Amino acid sequence: MSKAGGSGTGTPTGDRRRAVVTLPRAFVPVAAPVSTERFPGVLTSAALLFALPFFAQSFYYLHELTAPYLLSKAWPLLSLPLSLYAVVRLQLPAKRFYLVFLAYALGFTPFVSMLQLGNGLVDALITTVKIWPLTYYFGLSALLVWLAPSYGRTRGSLVVLGAGTFALMLALWLLVPTSWYVNDPELGKLFMLETERGYRIYMPMFFGTLFLFYLTRRFMQRPNLLLPLAILLGFVLLFSIYKQRTAIGGMMLVCIYAVGVSLAPRLRLLVAGLFLAVVPLGLAYLVLRDVEGLAQSLGGSLSVRQVSLGLAANFLGDDPWRWLFGVGATTRFGSITLADIFGNSNFYVADLGWFGIVFEYGLVGAVLLAGLYGWGYFTLLRSTRGVEDPMVLALSDYILYMLATSAVYSLVFTPGEFGVVMALAIYLSRARYRQPSTPAPEHRISFTVNRHQIRTRNAAARRQTVA
Repeated sequence: MSKAGGSGTGTPTGDRRRAVVTLPRAFVPVAAPVSTERFPGVLTSAALLFALPFFAQSFYYLHELTAPYLLSKAWPLLSLPLSLYAVVRLQLPAKRFYLVFLAYALGFTPFVSMLQLGNGLVDALITTVKIWPLTYYFGLSALLVWLAPSYGRTRGSLVVLGAGTFALMLALWLLVPTSWYVNDPELGKLFMLETERGYRIYMPMFFGTLFLFYLTRRFMQRPNLLLPLAILLGFVLLFSIYKQRTAIGGMMLVCIYAVGVSLAPRLRLLVAGLFLAVVPLGLAYLVLRDVEGLAQSLGGSLSVRQVSLGLAANFLGDDPWRWLFGVGATTRFGSITLADIFGNSNFYVADLGWFGIVFEYGLVGAVLLAGLYGWGYFTLLRSTRGVEDPMVLALSDYILYMLATSAVYSLVFTPGEFGVVMALAIYLSRARYRQPSTPAPEHRISFTVNRHQIRTRNAAARRQTVA
């Protein structure tokens, strides 16, 4: 029985302080996590780890690996039902822009090649095979919607593939005998022996490059000594095993960019100024100091590109229609090839960067393709504004990397990479907000609350959940 003037808790009636107790976290009511995945986690992870390398064209040019090579070539047809489903049912950003470019590249350019190069109808249609992987934007988007993997599982699969790329490259470098290396690309493209670069492994580096960008972005958000060491180790392996100069230079530039944009505004301007002042001067010094040595180090790749560029420019000549709409391409299995037309077996349009795109698709096609990549980058910038997600930011960095290296590597050489980047970035940006909320910290629960307090707390909780 309580005393007069008091309450059952022993608190005086005149004291208006509310009795507040703190409950342990285990007793705080939290909504049970609800998984959005359609299938068991092991099955979903296995599907991602299997499908993503084929969407990223990891085996597309490794003809010595017969089974994955043939499956990679057939992947656009195998994923066609998914692509059609995405075109019809999914609301994807800039879907119409994508379809306009595909209509131009798949429908109009083959007709041009029949007029300019003398292709037959079947040969002209076969030349479009290399652009088919651009449809992976739709196919992978549909697959992700169907599998409905969680944000963490999708990001984890990309991390596993990226780290596994470097681990596998090192293992192959240590275990594969030198007799497996060839000096003729027709015999193999994975293990190569070159006069200028010696032994090297032409490793598919889509996931490895993305992994380096992810580590850089994560380090700038959560500094950890192990992250820069991992990045340094990755570049050491690239310089000593991969040895693809333009690709490695593009990776370094994008990593520096990721560091710069992650700094405070004043430091960002300082780093940008130093970069713009030091890098051009350093490159000019290296070039002017030993021009002949630089040319010799570039070796055959430079001479082949120079010859191809001259032949392509002479063929376009002063015909405005060829410059405007291009001349299309041929296939090595057709009755007529570019090697036959130019009398040179080392003519490669893919080695000419943007000029190669103009040669094949014309200025109209080049503008459409540049617009597509520009749209993709700014779409990701808009979606990542205010979002501190290192993987989504790394995917946007990969578009910059493709643009930075496009002066040498044609954007239609492996067009599936762009579709994969866009599909993953859009899905991760949306899946990030569908994750179950984590248990909240300890709450203070008052026994004497009114309706206004309840409404205020509920509104604050909703704002905290959204944030």
